[in-house]
Amino acid sequence: MKRFLTIILISLSNLSLGQSSICFCDEFPVMNSSEVNCDTLVFKNDSKIYWQFNCDSVWLTLENRYNSKTVINQVPLELYGYTYRVGYHLIKEFSESLLFRHGCPATGPCDYSLLDKTTGKHIMDFGQLICIDTDIQFENAHEYKFDFVVYLNVETAELIIYFINSNHIQRHPFKEQLTYDVIPARQFNEMNLKNDVLTINYTNDEQQVKIIDIKLKDK
Repeated sequence: MKRFLTIILISLSNLSLGQSSICFCDEFPVMNSSEVNCDTLVFKNDSKIYWQFNCDSVWLTLENRYNSKTVINQVPLELYGYTYRVGYHLIKEFSESLLFRHGCPATGPCDYSLLDKTTGKHIMDFGQLICIDTDIQFENAHEYKFDFVVYLNVETAELIIYFINSNHIQRHPFKEQLTYDVIPARQFNEMNLKNDVLTINYTNDEQQVKIIDIKLKDK
C-alpha cells in the first residue's frame, strides 16, 4: 500500500510540472535522484519530446500534434547517470527539424543528428561540428544562433556549410592540417555572421590565430 501511494504522489508531482513522462524506479531508488531531465519540451509545430525511465530502460520520446509517439533515442540502463552526455541533448529547433548532440565520451568528440520534428525520422548525421556546444558542461550551451552547421572534412580538405532549412551545401577549401588538438574541430574558436559573410577564427598547430571569411550563398 505504501508503494502504491508513493507512485500516485510521484505521478501527481509530474502532472503539476506539466510533464508527459513517468520517471520512477522502485528497484533502484538512486535512479529517481539522477540527472535525467523528464521535463517536456514543446516545439512550434506542437510536437514535444520528453525523457522517460523505469527499472528496465531510459528512452526519449517524440510525440507530435496527432499524438503519434516515436522513441528517438535509448540509453542503456547502466549508463543512465550519463544520459546528458551519451543520450540526445537538444541543440536547436529548426523550421522542420531538430538538431541533437549525443555520444560524447569523457574527452572525445561528440556526434550530432538532425531529425524530422514531426515524424522523428533521421535526416542527417554529423561528427563533431565547429563552434557548437563543444563544452558539454557549459550552462545554456545548446543556444546556437545560426541556421546552418559547419564541419571540417579532412579527406576533401574542405569546410562544409550545411544550411538546414534549405538542405543546401556550400564548400570552402581548407588545406591547413590541424593536428595539435586530438579533436581538430575544437581548434576553431569562434564564428560570426555579418552581411552574409561568415567569419571563422581558428588556431593552427603553431598556436597562431587565423581568420577565414566566407561569403554565404544559401539558396
